[in-house]
This record gives sequence, C-alpha cells and structure tokens, in this order.
Amino acid sequence: MRKSINRSNGDRRLKAITVVILVWGFVSLLHWRPETQWFVVGLTILFSVQTLRMLLSKPASLVIESNADLPLVSILVPAKNESAVLADLVYSLLQLKYPSDRLDIWIVDDGSTDETPQILRKLQTQFPALQVHRRESKGGKSGALNAVFPFTQGEIILICDADALLSANFLQQTVPLFQKKSIGAVQVRKAIANADTNFLTCCQQMEMHCDSFLQTHRIAVGGMTELRGNGMLVRRELIEKCQGWNENTVTDDLDLCFKLYLVGTEIEFLTIPTIQEEGVITWKQLWYQHCRWAEGGYQRYLDYFPQILTLGWAKEIDLLLFFLLQFLLPIGLIPDLLWTLFNSDRPVLFPLQTLLSIILTVAFVTGLYQYQNLRGWSLLCATIQGSVYMAHWIPVMMVTTLKMCVQKRRSRWVKTEHRGKTIHSDSGKF
Repeated sequence: MRKSINRSNGDRRLKAITVVILVWGFVSLLHWRPETQWFVVGLTILFSVQTLRMLLSKPASLVIESNADLPLVSILVPAKNESAVLADLVYSLLQLKYPSDRLDIWIVDDGSTDETPQILRKLQTQFPALQVHRRESKGGKSGALNAVFPFTQGEIILICDADALLSANFLQQTVPLFQKKSIGAVQVRKAIANADTNFLTCCQQMEMHCDSFLQTHRIAVGGMTELRGNGMLVRRELIEKCQGWNENTVTDDLDLCFKLYLVGTEIEFLTIPTIQEEGVITWKQLWYQHCRWAEGGYQRYLDYFPQILTLGWAKEIDLLLFFLLQFLLPIGLIPDLLWTLFNSDRPVLFPLQTLLSIILTVAFVTGLYQYQNLRGWSLLCATIQGSVYMAHWIPVMMVTTLKMCVQKRRSRWVKTEHRGKTIHSDSGKF
C-alpha cells in the first residue's frame, strides 16, 4: 500500500499567511467603510438559516440488522509508552462478543521505552491470538497505522487508542451498519472515564456531549461529521483508496475524514455504544492537546482546498459554517478588537460571535440533557460551567492559526500521556 501523499509545509505556510491577510484585510475594510458591514449581517442571516435547520433537525434512527455472515474485523491499537493502560484495553478487547475467527487484534509497539514491550510479551503468553507489531517510532500515530496495516486482514478496520475501554457488545452494535453500502466509516460517541477527577475532566465529558449533539445533527441535515480517532471503524477498501493515513499531519482522524468524503463515501455517528478514554487532568496537558487538534483541523482545510468544494451544497454550506466559526472568526477577532479599542468603533463580528454562542449553548443544553440526564438547576449550572470552559478554544485557535504562518515545519506529533487506574465504579455503564 502506498502512503498518502504528504503536503509541503511551505505550501501550508503560504496558504495560512494568505488566509490571515485576507481575514484581517476584510475586517479592517468593515471598520474603515461602515457601509460594508451589511455583508456580515447578510452572512449571519444565511448561516442562521443553516443553524436553525441543524439545531431543529431530528437525527434518523439507525436500524441495525444482525447478519450471520459477519465480516472479519481488524482492531489496530498504536501504543507508545502505554504500560499504565494497555493491559486493561487488551482484556477489554478479548471480552468482545464476536467470533474469534472473525477477529484480528494488532497492537503496534511504536518504539516504546517504558515497560510496554514486557507487558505485551506477557499478554501474548496469556493470549496467543494477540498480535504485536514492533517498530521504531516514526510518523506518529499515522506512521504506526501505516506500518501495521499491510499485515492485517480485516474487511473492517477498528482503530482504538491505548487507553480505550469497550463494552462486550461493541462490535455487534457497530459492524452491522456496514451492510449499508453507502456507509464507509462509523464513529462512536466518546466518554471520559475519569470525568469525576476534577473540573477539567468534568468539562471534557460535557464537551463530548456537546460534540455528539452537533455530530448527529450535522448528519441529519446532510452535512459532514468527523472521525475522532478513538472508536472509529473504516472499510479496508476505502483506506486503500485513500492511500493510508497521512503522516504529515498531527491529527490522522480529521485528515482521513476529508479524504473519505472526497472518495465519495458517508460517515455515520453512533451515540450508542460509547468508547471510554481518559481525559487530561491539567491545563498544560489540555492546552497542548487542543492546540494539536486545532492545528490538524486547520491543516486539512489548507491541504484539501479547493477539492472540498465539490461535495454538494449541503456538505459545502455545513463545511463553510464550521470553518468560519471555528477558524476564521477567532483570527478575525484580533483586528476587530484592535479597531474597537483604538478607533472607538463597535465590534463588527458581534453577529457571528452571537451565532456561535447560540450553537454552543443549545448543543450543551441538549447534549447534557440527553447523555448526562441533567435537569433543572443542575442542567443550567453545568451549561454555564461548560460555556466558561469552552472559552479557552478562542486563544487556542488564535495561537494555532498564527503559529502556522511562521513555523517552518509542522508541529511534532506528541502523544497524550495516560495515567491508568482512573476508571471509577460507575464508568462501566455503556
């Protein structure tokens, strides 16, 4: 299998600089020539229509039919220095209610320097069916997946992170979806196993609920959904068609998501079952993790433009809405603030900020209501808490988009450290 064609970082840098110049120039024009501010109002009205369609849509109920002819499933787990969590994951995988002769489990020891190799040897002694691929770490998670993929046999590929935990009927609830030929990939809802550790882990759980609401409702209006790396299933033939995972990105999942849509398939999102993972517990860890997510998310727009404007109007307007609010709006807030402070103007991007706030508030309220079963004052307090927490994404996006204008190389892929032993008694509910 050929590896995905890497994008030049110099090309990304030039595109990133161009985007910033255009956005800052446009915001400055809005302040310099107030009569042009009608454009922002018109843009807000246009995207408000799309927002209403999305928020009021009713996600379709997915019918999963059992099939005696179960496909072979390969489970791939990249693992670099994961001694704290790896054994729990392997026990979880080996308890899956799926025919053993239709299951192909691979752990990639990605140049680990801790006790991961010794733990894997012990696990292989205990479970001979467990297969391990060892390699020198290169290319991050994408490199690990590309390295092991030629040795796998599954028609369906399930990718899990090393800190994941799955319910026993996970494959029974997901694999039958692939009977529908139009579905090329499935992402399940993620849950934070250590959600009650501190403020940050609690907020990350709420963020997952918010994300799940948006994912299902974007699909409901014909928009796009996104893969989340952990707990995603993809057809083997499509991975081959996409030439594997891009090793020149820091978010393999988000990059693959665009490639899958460009080859003409659909991605489905399931709220049941869930897959559990650890949330980071410090602000420093959160900052680095979310900066990586933001960089990878932004990279793919630079890499796959203008090809992504060929997906049909429903996906294109959904794509433009989230690109505008996630990436362009935070960049534009910088000159908007400067003009407001030094020229005594009013902020011209306020309508778009309001639209973003409405989307997040509705997503938080509904997500917490549906997936965390909160009501009344508990729901209100949690929504306020989550909204305050989500404000950190603005500086994350600002720093990331500006950094990509000056850095000569893409950021190095850095794994999230996992602590293990954080699963609480109530986290076994799937």
